[in-house]
Amino acid sequence: MTNSNSWQAAGLNRRKIGDYIVTAIVDGFIAVPFDLLAGIGPDEAMRMTVAAGRPSSSAMTVSTYLIEGKGRTILVDGGGGGINGWGGRLHASLAAANVNPLMIDQVLLTHAHPDHIGGLVGALPSAPLFPNAELVMHDAEFVFWTDDAILNQAPDAMKPFFQAARVVFEAYGARRRTVSEGQVAPGISIEHFPGHTPGHSGYRIDGGDASLLIWGDIVHYPDIQVPRPEVTIAFDADQTAAAATRKKVLERVSATGELVAGMHLNFPGFGRLSKTGQAFEIRHEPWSAELI
Repeated sequence: MTNSNSWQAAGLNRRKIGDYIVTAIVDGFIAVPFDLLAGIGPDEAMRMTVAAGRPSSSAMTVSTYLIEGKGRTILVDGGGGGINGWGGRLHASLAAANVNPLMIDQVLLTHAHPDHIGGLVGALPSAPLFPNAELVMHDAEFVFWTDDAILNQAPDAMKPFFQAARVVFEAYGARRRTVSEGQVAPGISIEHFPGHTPGHSGYRIDGGDASLLIWGDIVHYPDIQVPRPEVTIAFDADQTAAAATRKKVLERVSATGELVAGMHLNFPGFGRLSKTGQAFEIRHEPWSAELI
């Protein structure tokens, strides 16, 4: 894990969406190679990254989102928890946001990959780090990770992913709820975005004049997969479906202009998309000193 002396200060960025305040929280990063991408070579991926003004690195941002309002304190995903050196800064960032883990009453899960669930349990795997929280996920996500037949057919490299998911599901036990559609909290609805995993989902906050789609892992590298939505990653359970879902979502949000957030967007963690001809482009929303 990266020495904490090299950490930047906790990354927090707030936006007002109706009656909710949504905070982008940087959990850290994952040092993964561009070799895991399909549909583009590592050299071209690096050229696109540098051309977008990013460092010449394949490190992937990992974020979570905090939703506060209407008497709720909700966390969307739990970051990597330091598993394999992935993320691990969530709880320090929550402290910087003046949020005690006991205040979290709901965790909305986009999917159960380790970089999204690692921060939900502690050194004692049976102990949830958000003991007052209800854990919510899509029905298909729970079924996928708990199916022994799928586990037995999975590549050896993926088997630990199943174990990690099962540990988290067990830790939250009776406080676990699966859904397929509809509202999961007042004004917050789940949207099924299959492909990356069978139950991969986003959450849309309807704030009346403002809305926000937290789209999970629609993209892992926004500067690559927004202009090149056909590019997939080795973590996709179904690469064809993942690419098709990404294209569909990009079409939608570029047409509506709605604000989006995602666990692998570059900080400050919010953006809007546009389309010129057949090309999509993302504009990262700048940090503002005022709550907007």
